Amino acid sequence: MSSHLDDMPEETEAQQAPEESAEDSVRSQRWRLIRDLLVFVVKASLEAVRDIALIPAALIAGFAGVVFSPSKPDAYFQRVLEVGDEFDEFVDLFGKEKRRRSGSRFDPAEEAELGEDRYRIDEFFERIEKVMIEEVKRGGVTAQAKAAIDHGLDAIHDAVGSTSSPRSRATPVAKPVKR
Repeated sequence: MSSHLDDMPEETEAQQAPEESAEDSVRSQRWRLIRDLLVFVVKASLEAVRDIALIPAALIAGFAGVVFSPSKPDAYFQRVLEVGDEFDEFVDLFGKEKRRRSGSRFDPAEEAELGEDRYRIDEFFERIEKVMIEEVKRGGVTAQAKAAIDHGLDAIHDAVGSTSSPRSRATPVAKPVKR
């Protein structure tokens, strides 16, 4: 038995190319979102661990300052604050440094304060991303996993029936008849 899709004329390569590039663009945007979400979750988790560690450290530093440094009781506590601030710059949870480098609007005073020589966790994520991209280009396990995830996400997207994607416009779907 033939489906309604079998009765449709085949598209030429020229007709398929724009749809494929639009679909690739959607997939690219989807992967960028997945990457950004994963990076944010890892960064936020690191910030949570930092907070859990800084609370007792601040209490101990405050107590130690009062007991061991009566002339300057906040010295140890201030050092804890400096460590927390350095960690914030390292993690850069909301990507201020990346936006600054890309030319986004930024507070000039804050921009002057940020140094180019500081290592940030984003550099670590960029290295991992480069390795994964190279693996995909070679067609290794990462490429197979990416293809399987793309296929699964496309299937979910098709099941939801969104009309906003090039994929859903490229493949007409018969609507169920209500009785």
